[in-house]
Amino acid sequence: MAYNKEELKNSKTFCMAPWMSIHHWPDGKTYPCCLWNSRDPIGNLNDSSLKEIWNNETMKKTRQGMLKDEKISSCDRCYHLEDTGDGSYRQRINKEHWDKIDYVNETKEDGHLDNMNLHLWDLRISNFCNFKCRSCGHALSSSWHKDAIALGEADPNAKALISISDKSKFLQDIEPHYNCVDEIYFAGGEPLVMPEHYQILDRLIELGRTDVRIRYSTNFSKLTFKGKHIFDYWKQFPNLELYISIDGVGKVGELVRKGYDDELFYKNVQLYKESGVAHTDYAYAVTYGALNYNHLFDMVLDFFERDIIDQNVTKTSRKIFFSPIDYPTHYDSVFLPDSFKNKFIQRFEGFDKEILSKFPKVHNHVLEDIMRKLKTVYDRSITKQFNFEEMAKCKSVTDKLDLLRDEKFKHVFGFDSTEFVINQTKVI
Repeated sequence: MAYNKEELKNSKTFCMAPWMSIHHWPDGKTYPCCLWNSRDPIGNLNDSSLKEIWNNETMKKTRQGMLKDEKISSCDRCYHLEDTGDGSYRQRINKEHWDKIDYVNETKEDGHLDNMNLHLWDLRISNFCNFKCRSCGHALSSSWHKDAIALGEADPNAKALISISDKSKFLQDIEPHYNCVDEIYFAGGEPLVMPEHYQILDRLIELGRTDVRIRYSTNFSKLTFKGKHIFDYWKQFPNLELYISIDGVGKVGELVRKGYDDELFYKNVQLYKESGVAHTDYAYAVTYGALNYNHLFDMVLDFFERDIIDQNVTKTSRKIFFSPIDYPTHYDSVFLPDSFKNKFIQRFEGFDKEILSKFPKVHNHVLEDIMRKLKTVYDRSITKQFNFEEMAKCKSVTDKLDLLRDEKFKHVFGFDSTEFVINQTKVI
């Protein structure tokens, strides 16, 4: 069946992902991409093969809906980003993989697609991780296991390490797709400590597929694995996109992301800068929520101070971007008391001048980019009102983790967790 390519290109809902992409979690839950609603998987690799998931009812209905220009409920995160003026992953996939648009003409009326050509892999093979970030949990971090049990959120008889039940079979299933893969996104857990990550890189090198774009979400704390240095691998891949995950600096960073070492982080950033490894994109991915909402300004200043982001614009500039927490919902900044949001907008209104007073050489484009991203953070946060139940849960979990980890939230942040449950009239 032939479809109008121009109409699909201009569509506000169509995305190439269900025709050429796969994303899965360590527990086998599978999605077309990483922005798909994580609470609504299309299948599970522990119950079904890749081929079975590829044409199950959910996938077929998704393709049908997109071809009819219908909004897909699980794609809300992309729609939100586009509504607020930001670029979305949907737009990025369409732009970079539009050469596969002819796949839609192979789609049958019921959404079935005979051919499965996986050009985009987004792999979370296990939850193996050396961090236990407060906004994360045992599903994506093995280090979280004991705390999750103590909080009553994990089965004490279950193993800390979660992975696809048959990793060998999964690696066999993707073997035919090494011939067509264009991009592999490694995340976790922490990919730089996962043996399967290195198996895949070794296989790409063996097959002469070092042209494949490799993308990372990494905490950047471990650069060697069994005597292998990741820089030696990356030097062989000219299409490297590096997104370093960091949610705070100094003592704030070390509390929000248990396992984070501020000195080690800076050391590794400097080692990379001096390594000669080339990249096509490089950014610091800051996941923000209730805990670090107002810390974002201090992070920006710290990054300029330590030369962690670039003050000028080049094709390979080191940038920063902010990604909201929407789950667990008690960490979502939209539910914060008005006092937090007031503080944010008040600092925002003079933040461009604050930056320039300390770093007068910051290029206008860099300044505008940061201010635009911070404004998006604020605009999103005021889309909902203070929610006592959510913030009471935030306070409760904060206090419990303080006890479990022998940490003191108040000493680091300068305010008590009770502030999360005190609302004030909004005056801006």
